Amino acid sequence: MVVTLAAVTALLVAPAVVAATATPPAGYTTAEDVSSDFIKQVGKFAVTVYKLARGVSLYYVSTSQCWSKPAGGGADDYWMVLTATNGAGAAGSYVATVWGIPGSESKTWKLLSFNATS
Repeated sequence: MVVTLAAVTALLVAPAVVAATATPPAGYTTAEDVSSDFIKQVGKFAVTVYKLARGVSLYYVSTSQCWSKPAGGGADDYWMVLTATNGAGAAGSYVATVWGIPGSESKTWKLLSFNATS
């Protein structure tokens, strides 16, 4: 998945605080390999879309948890706990939900939510 953001559609929900010991919502049954290049790319996509949509300085560092569930039509929802740094280099923890069809172009992927953890 190559992230080209010119045609990315993103739906961002209002910021909310999520517990730091986050557990995936009901229905997310597949634990993903957070060290895989694919999951890293999904995490980078989430941070980059949020950064561009909100006009904030934020940079992807890592993914500590990722769970998926089928979303229909060959798509999956990915619920992930991410670490990102701001422009000053301070790290924060975030929970993101991303919808996408593995193997498709990034312009078809959607950021459904992106929230800071407590």
